[in-house]
Formats: sequence, structure tokens, C-alpha cells
Amino acid sequence: MRIGNTGVWTLILLTFSCQSAPSPQESGKVIDSLIPDTVAAIGTPRSSEDDLQAAITAQDTLFEDGSRPSDWKDAGFDDPAGFKRFLILFKEWVKSDNADSIAAYIRFPIKGYKTPEQFKNNYEKIFDKELKTIVEQQRLDRIFRNYQGAMIGNGAIWFSVTENKEYRIIAINK
Repeated sequence: MRIGNTGVWTLILLTFSCQSAPSPQESGKVIDSLIPDTVAAIGTPRSSEDDLQAAITAQDTLFEDGSRPSDWKDAGFDDPAGFKRFLILFKEWVKSDNADSIAAYIRFPIKGYKTPEQFKNNYEKIFDKELKTIVEQQRLDRIFRNYQGAMIGNGAIWFSVTENKEYRIIAINK
């Protein structure tokens, strides 16, 4: 049985989202180490691994308004590829409604929610169809960033990096 390219990455990422939330750096290393074995085991063409890696390492492009993104270092991100790997995991967590994993990467309190429990109890209200679509459609080569951090969805969700080089959600503007 062959699984399509989308199915392969969904399977890989869902496997990680069901586990306790690892650090973003560990997640990237584990994903990278499993890709060749997983691709070989299910017989998926090598290009799917190459496509994912290309998306992670792609040069940032112009935004729709013609502006250029600022440097990753201006936002405090020393490892853009690592953040993009984290964002891939985050997108899968949102798609699979994994509120526990998302809550594990929120720097509380955030607007409207002081604790992980409050967030998880309101997850479906927060991550409604509109916000899920914003997250799903976010391109990895068009992540806005400035001195405040990195954002997706025209300010819908903001991220930052901790002193320990861990990624955190610092705002959900809903």
C-alpha cells in the first residue's frame, strides 16, 4: 500500500503531536532523522522529503504588498529553519485540534486566558474555522517578523523565542 505525500507528512507529524510536547529543537532533529527511514519504508518518492526541506530552507519572498520581510535576527530568531519546523508542527496541532500541545507552547498569560486550563476549555472558540484556515494557509516563506517577534495571519498569532531558544506563542488576536 502506498500513502500519498500529504499522508506521509500527516502521519509523521501526527505521531509527534500525540506525544508529550518536545522542545522545538528536538522536534526538528527527530523529524529530520525519521524522514529518510519513513520515506524508504512506505515507498514514497524522495521528492516529498525534498519538498518539505525546500519549504523549510526557502528564501523568504516579498509580501503581497511588495514589502520585504525584516531579518530573522531582528525578531530574535537565530534559527529560521528551526522555527519553520516548529511552525509545521504547530500547523498539524491546529489541524488535529491538539489543544494540549498548543497550550504547552503558549507563554501565559495571554489576552483573555491566564492558564493553560482556561485556554484548553475555550480552544474550540479560539481556534474556530477562520483561525484554522489562517494557520493552514500560512506560507513558510512569508512569515512577518519585527522586534516584537514573528507573526502569522496578519497578526492573528505571534511567536517569540525564549532565552533557552524555545518557541512560544505570545499572542492570539481573536
